Amino acid sequence: MDYVPAPSKKYKKKKFDTFAFGAITGFLCPIVTFTVYYLVLHRYMPIVDYIKYLQGGEIFVATLSLCVISNLLLFFIFIWTNRDKSSKGVVFATILYAAYVAIMKMK
Repeated sequence: MDYVPAPSKKYKKKKFDTFAFGAITGFLCPIVTFTVYYLVLHRYMPIVDYIKYLQGGEIFVATLSLCVISNLLLFFIFIWTNRDKSSKGVVFATILYAAYVAIMKMK
């Protein structure tokens, strides 16, 4: 009987290590951050009115760009747990948010 070595940990597929999972969490994390920000500081105002207030004061894009900073924590969590494909998805989502912010700033 031939000896077959056990697969190393390096090649084991990790849970939640897909580009799609990283991209989805990268898109949702700033939305969750914005929601928490709204609930903590401005819950007395209906959310639709609050978004209109942000757009009217031309600070919606600035607020959104600050909420995207939460992706940094998500990115580092994926890096520290060796989920490289998921971290690439988070970077992709962050780049799309940055492109949106850049386009809106040019208007």
